[in-house]
Amino acid sequence: MIDYINLSIGTAALAISILGLIQVLISRYLEKEAKTFFTALFGVMVACAAANLTGQYLGMYRGPIFARLFRITLFLESFFPSLILLLLTMFLLQSSGETDWKRSGIFRTAAVLWAVYCLLLIYTQFSTLIYHIDENNIYFRGPYYPLLLVPPVLILTIDVVVLWKRKDRLSQKQRLAFWIYTVIPTAAMLVQMKFYGIYTILLGASVGGFFMFVSISMDQSEHYYQQLQENSRMQTEIMLSQIQPHFLYNTLGAIQSLCKTDPPTAEQAVAKFSRYLRGNMSALNQETTIPFTQELAHTRLYLELEQLRYEDALQVCYDLSCTEFQIPTLTLQPLVENAVRHGVRGKLSGQGTVTISSREYPDHYEVAVTDDGPGFDPQREPDDGQPHIGLKNVKERLKGTVNGRLDVESSPGKGTRVSIFLPKGIR
Repeated sequence: MIDYINLSIGTAALAISILGLIQVLISRYLEKEAKTFFTALFGVMVACAAANLTGQYLGMYRGPIFARLFRITLFLESFFPSLILLLLTMFLLQSSGETDWKRSGIFRTAAVLWAVYCLLLIYTQFSTLIYHIDENNIYFRGPYYPLLLVPPVLILTIDVVVLWKRKDRLSQKQRLAFWIYTVIPTAAMLVQMKFYGIYTILLGASVGGFFMFVSISMDQSEHYYQQLQENSRMQTEIMLSQIQPHFLYNTLGAIQSLCKTDPPTAEQAVAKFSRYLRGNMSALNQETTIPFTQELAHTRLYLELEQLRYEDALQVCYDLSCTEFQIPTLTLQPLVENAVRHGVRGKLSGQGTVTISSREYPDHYEVAVTDDGPGFDPQREPDDGQPHIGLKNVKERLKGTVNGRLDVESSPGKGTRVSIFLPKGIR
């Protein structure tokens, strides 16, 4: 009877693990760290369930050869669940904001305990103190079997403590997911210790893992749609910020004046103004990144139109060491516009220079907009609020679309430098 129960448990665990692995691989919303964890988790669970079913098959035969093969499968059945505990510790640290989890004292402690467990497991293959298999292929627990459970229990205890102390760093569904995968396997382990011979740990680990995946997947799906809504809101704000009557009126006024004094230049200005407006409308419909050269061309149009008004009072310099990379739409032009309005035009002389530069580094690109204007205190909100609103919109757009960063360096009387940092590999 127990053999049929264990066979059903092993088959169910294998089916659940394979189903979980398939769901992870086809999931659209899992973040990179979560996808890596669940791929490893269900991959290990598949291997563990396969080893269990193989061991059950070998256990039906008697003889030294089958006993040795059975010993190998039993070793794997014990090794794989311990590896899952280490993966769980890693993912818990990542989810709670531990950026450098490999150097974390918590992870290193768990890794040492896991190594001790592996050493005990290896020692068991040459001793009868913890468990052994006789020549008739029958499994027996030794007097020191509980010693083998100490490292996994300690790792699980560490995870529980971390989960409790860092609960405020996790969302409600994340907390639920980790509690599920702490409570269910623990309960299964206690049941297996009570009812000797039934593989409840295997079933508990696979069921707990699947429910954990469902909970994390729902949480990240909600986060994905919330991010879409946030991006839509930011896109609307950017659209509204781009519809600036004073710029439109001033540009049209400059073109009107040129129509009387320099018709050919006025004709060119109308063409540029048309391309600029078309570029703005096109950019608002872009949900992905665009080539930097495209964003730069749009920014050049803006600067050329401003130079129609300010002529030599506005100088523009380009220091571009790289251009072959992607950038979110409408991130460079608002910074340049900010530099012109509040940097160059903010000087008493009304004259100044705006410099656009780009640099490539091993893991990121940097785009900087520098002006020699009056500068400001980044920690203090200006009276009109305009510079900070513009910077805030670009900052949120960078973070939300490509996980980029925006830094501001400025001080009164020394000009302003705004830098965009874009990670490599974005598309």
